[in-house]
Amino acid sequence: METVKLATIISTVMPEVHRVLTKEELNAFIVLRDGLHNLDRHDVLEIVEATINNAKRSVLYH
Repeated sequence: METVKLATIISTVMPEVHRVLTKEELNAFIVLRDGLHNLDRHDVLEIVEATINNAKRSVLYH
């Protein structure tokens, strides 16, 4: 198991996605079962989707 920030995952696998994420999302810690070296683009997109959905839960709308 390995814990890394989403920013590290993005910069390693899909740097083009970096500009669409918030600072909060990029600073999210992600636990990787098989480590960073085993991730592909599909895995990263799933992680980004889950991180965005998780960040939306903490936002209060008026």
